[in-house]
Amino acid sequence: MINQKNGLIAGGVVAVLACAWWGMGAYASGKAEDELVALLDKTGQRNMVHWQSISASPFGSAKLKQVTIGSQASPIATIELVKISGLRNTADRQSGDVTIEGAALPNGNSVLSQTDLIRQAGKTDLPPANLRVRWDYQRDDDNAELQFNLEQPDALNAELSLELERVNGAVGMIENGAAMGALGMMGLMGMGRIDRTLAPLAEVRVKTGSLSLKDDGYVKRSIELYKRYNVAAVAGEGNPDKQRAKQFEKFVSDAKKQCIQKKALAGFKDNEDACKAVANFASGDDRSITLTLNPRNGVSVAEMLSGSNDPNRVLALFSPTLKN
Repeated sequence: MINQKNGLIAGGVVAVLACAWWGMGAYASGKAEDELVALLDKTGQRNMVHWQSISASPFGSAKLKQVTIGSQASPIATIELVKISGLRNTADRQSGDVTIEGAALPNGNSVLSQTDLIRQAGKTDLPPANLRVRWDYQRDDDNAELQFNLEQPDALNAELSLELERVNGAVGMIENGAAMGALGMMGLMGMGRIDRTLAPLAEVRVKTGSLSLKDDGYVKRSIELYKRYNVAAVAGEGNPDKQRAKQFEKFVSDAKKQCIQKKALAGFKDNEDACKAVANFASGDDRSITLTLNPRNGVSVAEMLSGSNDPNRVLALFSPTLKN
């Protein structure tokens, strides 16, 4: 009897907690939807974004399912799922984590299918893409961290991370809608000193960074297209595919030697290592390549722009490396 009574009490507690959780979740969902609608209204995008359902937890996470970009009658793109978590928006810190799953055109192909980069590899009917964006901006420390992860099945995966400093001015400019609007008008009309208006952006410094690429079919297809249309086979001298493969290997080997001898990538910490890494990735021998930035001091946007006529000099500021 006692055990039965305890079981009923435990069951009652679970039921109460479940009801409380459901109520908090429903409240959070309603609040999340209200805030999202308010944000879209503020930016003038309310009629361009639609979703089938939204759910949220009381701890700052939310999910939007079946999102449509554009009018519902004639959508520009669709997204299966948007996941938002870790949102913080206080006076001294802004952070968040947003994942977009299944971004596609109305025909079901990836939203990246029509870009020049993808088209050059000869395949545009790619599956939907996935993107994850994370950020952490700390106003008191005047720095920020950004991370981007892109997954494009049957093509490429990419990961980009940056540590930035002296970002307060740029963030303030971006948050000032009037300033951004005035900047846009000045650019359209060719009036005023845009460089002075953009001064806060020029102060931003890159502290560290990395970019990694991993092939998922893009490089392989590009190689096959190059061999088919740029490497000639000679009749009577054996299998055409073997001829093309041999000539392509020689082409890559010669290009790597020229890169090393002429110090084509002199801006990198080690020119020879960089040339080998590029050759290995471009030839398909290695499926991945990673660029790492490790400047002794942060490099500002102004410093990058001032050396735009000499890319190797700008690269040298970052003490970069390329590895497979």
